Amino acid sequence: MVRYILLILAATLTDGLKLIKVEGFQGRNVSFQCPHKLAWAYDKYLCKDPCTSREDRLVTVKSGGRAESGRITLVDSGDGSFTVTFSHLQLSDSQNYWCAVDRPGFDTYTEIQLTVLTKFGSTAPPGQETGGCGCLFKMGNQRV
Repeated sequence: MVRYILLILAATLTDGLKLIKVEGFQGRNVSFQCPHKLAWAYDKYLCKDPCTSREDRLVTVKSGGRAESGRITLVDSGDGSFTVTFSHLQLSDSQNYWCAVDRPGFDTYTEIQLTVLTKFGSTAPPGQETGGCGCLFKMGNQRV
């Protein structure tokens, strides 16, 4: 019963358990938003899959702050969400990541699936705009 209640609470704090699919082009930058509820006062971080230990954390940002590590930048908006930017995408960046909030008791997570494409513009569907960042965003089956 307690495990069930914790699962519901975690799903509520992250707008439900969801997967955000992000595509970007090799050599370009890509940014995406990591939304979390009731998280304005907590540190946020990005970690590589499986995100089961502190060693998996790639970058941590303080509430309202900005942090960089290598080609990854996190900017905390101060309202519970934060923006992740990968600069100069490499094919090796194609993997699953987790946006997380460092909460007392248990952290909350949103899964990110990043796919790096090899040629700018050549794999975008006809009529699909990629914008100045050369990136495509998907939430579920919908491209944004």
